[in-house]
Amino acid sequence: MKLFKKESKIEKEEYFSFCVEGIYEHKNDELFVLGIVDGIIQKLDSLFLIGPYGYEEKVEIQEWIEVDSKQNYYALLIDQCFQEEIDQGYIFTNKNNHLASSREEVYNPYLQFLLDQVNCQHYDYLDILFEQLATRAYFLAVFDYQDFPIYQINDKKYYPIYTSQLEMNKDQKCKNKKGSVYSFDDYSRMCLNQDKLDGIIINPYHKERSIVLNKDVIQHIRTIKEKNIKTYAKAKSYLKDRKRRQKYEIDYES
Repeated sequence: MKLFKKESKIEKEEYFSFCVEGIYEHKNDELFVLGIVDGIIQKLDSLFLIGPYGYEEKVEIQEWIEVDSKQNYYALLIDQCFQEEIDQGYIFTNKNNHLASSREEVYNPYLQFLLDQVNCQHYDYLDILFEQLATRAYFLAVFDYQDFPIYQINDKKYYPIYTSQLEMNKDQKCKNKKGSVYSFDDYSRMCLNQDKLDGIIINPYHKERSIVLNKDVIQHIRTIKEKNIKTYAKAKSYLKDRKRRQKYEIDYES
């Protein structure tokens, strides 16, 4: 796992936790970048970012937008007419493993892009999709044990989850019910413990952004998360050890 590349000496190194929500080209091969760190805009010319799949990129900052950390991040971008940037550019935010509150809507722009690609039979995106599900995505669903939601395909029964409120509203049974926001890991545990379910279906009412995951696939995605946790622990240990070595070298030289 390559964490750093030495292009030039960095006098003061700072490490930020960013969640990559989009990794496809913007206008004229430029990148549209938004960076938020703990609600404070860091107005730098460039950033070295460790992406979700273990790669590092140096990103030149083109433009900064003031964002109120109390507001819904993606809803604010849509209000400011940045829907195209959400769909077509890079978006970097520190909302890694961010659980939306009941006042926030759930947006998964990169996940929706991956679902589009897989549904178009671009199966080289499948591993990235599984990793996104394992580590990044959050979904809406209705927990109602008196009227347990089931989406049936032939004789198979699936638990429906949705990438956004818009998708959930397409289900007539969910229209007047409050959705709960959980990670894929939470939904997968529930599904694996339900004998009457054969798996999970994402966005059952969207032709291009729907995918069926049987229990074998769900179990595979859970192993990906466990692998990522181990990788993250190694990376964190590496960063700490690197900082200790740097401190020792400075103290030794002085």
